[in-house]
Amino acid sequence: MMTMARPDLIRPGMFGGVIAADTRRSVFDYHNEVLVSHQAKIDFLFIGDSITDMWDVETYFGGKGKRIVNRGIGGDMTPYLLRRFQADCVQLKPKYAIILIGVNNTWALDAWREAELPKPEKLRTDILTDILKMVNLAKEEGITPVVCSILPTRIDTNKQTEQRNDLIIEVNQELKKEAASFDIPFVDYHSYLVDEDGKTLKQGLAEDGLHPHVLGYNIMAEALRKELSKYNISI
Repeated sequence: MMTMARPDLIRPGMFGGVIAADTRRSVFDYHNEVLVSHQAKIDFLFIGDSITDMWDVETYFGGKGKRIVNRGIGGDMTPYLLRRFQADCVQLKPKYAIILIGVNNTWALDAWREAELPKPEKLRTDILTDILKMVNLAKEEGITPVVCSILPTRIDTNKQTEQRNDLIIEVNQELKKEAASFDIPFVDYHSYLVDEDGKTLKQGLAEDGLHPHVLGYNIMAEALRKELSKYNISI
């Protein structure tokens, strides 16, 4: 029987309170330990929130001799993803890290009390700052980061949908500029999924106006392949 010592592993621990990232922490730590221990070679690591978590990336991109790993967590936000980035990305050493995060930060626009409402400019800065820190962490370790735009939303019952979608456009514009400055891929899912108004998610791509179903993911997969091919990356 093969025996080996357990590897030293980066574990970010629990955040405490009611934090979405805690819901998958134990499972990810166990899975990460196996990957590190066996020195598994990972081609593409998808990391982000529920839109990544719910994406069956193995069906879309697996079966071609490439190892695909999903480290999405429903409800995650940029500060928590940044905190777990060393554990769930850097230590796994994927060739490419596909980063899609930010929409959950914008739920702060739904605060009931005016005193708790953040400035959209502050949200935009926070999202950009956290994502760029992830980009730098990846690049320092020889991992190619792939920055993805935040998706448009279409939640008719939410009063902040228009403001949220305006903020998402601003964030995406800045992400695109930053990706160009780093000479790394930028996947503009937004432009593939947006309606004719340039702001709102197209009808028929998500039952809840937020999470794509198969038709939305079909479009996203096509967009990802197309944008990566510009960098001679095949997925």
